[in-house]
Amino acid sequence: MKTLLLLCAVVLYVFAQGDSKDARETNYKKYIGETNYKLPLTIRVRDPFVVGQTIHAIGTLKEEPTRVDFNFQKGEGKDADLPLHFSIRFDEGIKIGFIGNGKFVYNTFENSNWSEDEQRLSNPFKAGQEFDLRVRILEGKFQVFANREELGTFEQRMPLTGIDHVSISGDLASLRLFHYGGRNFEMPYHVIAEMTPGKRLDMSAYPKGKRVNVNLYRANKEYALQVSIRYNEQTIVRNAMVNNVWGKEEREGSFPLEKNQVFDLTIINEEFSFQIFFNGKRFASFAHRGSPSDIKTLEIDGDVDIQTVTLHDAVGI
Repeated sequence: MKTLLLLCAVVLYVFAQGDSKDARETNYKKYIGETNYKLPLTIRVRDPFVVGQTIHAIGTLKEEPTRVDFNFQKGEGKDADLPLHFSIRFDEGIKIGFIGNGKFVYNTFENSNWSEDEQRLSNPFKAGQEFDLRVRILEGKFQVFANREELGTFEQRMPLTGIDHVSISGDLASLRLFHYGGRNFEMPYHVIAEMTPGKRLDMSAYPKGKRVNVNLYRANKEYALQVSIRYNEQTIVRNAMVNNVWGKEEREGSFPLEKNQVFDLTIINEEFSFQIFFNGKRFASFAHRGSPSDIKTLEIDGDVDIQTVTLHDAVGI
């Protein structure tokens, strides 16, 4: 009887561990701040928008969408000025006998009047699929990325001063992320980052060259981890130092990135290894070659435009 009870306890423990691992994996794949937003969404901007910031929204389009509107607003009311208005129109630009994706329209609304300078591009989004829109604030311009690819830049026709709300409405089946942050990052980028076990590093960046290196250093400046993204080799190399000598490179895994697309990298420090994710998908684990608690500094170098870098607690560890 005791043997049977012990066996049952072991089985329950194994199942519990499996459930815990699955839940942890789900949390790892999420963006920081990911939740289910109620639509339509009008959200107050706590801090003024400044050059270098990226405003990021992710959701899923309905199967038969008509329009999605994305606005920067000065005020919350219906007649608020709109320094930025994007209208993603699936119901325009469709010819008889041809099914297209419609138009992506940029305009501004000021003093109850729409600007006559309406800019129209082909709509990059597709019905029933992911909606990933990122707006980077440049000096005098908005740089726009649709599903990670650069769509174009649009002139800022009104000052950023006074923008206090962002609204998203229309035919989205769901909206799971709204986030803004970042700044202009000087390269190479160095910052204190005490990434102890239980912490996660998240970064978004737009590559412009052959290589991007993400380095985590110990207190003695030794590499605890280097993730080297090599577009020219179509590989991602992981390595670390022991006694200031490079160890064996780890190159396994297919190359998950595209040269002209924004990428999201997540590195999570667990007790025995780093967990590495690209674009929300698990890429690799890298076993610690030294103390997991001795990680003090982050460096990012290469020909890359960093959009955001954050360090948070990793949920589920």
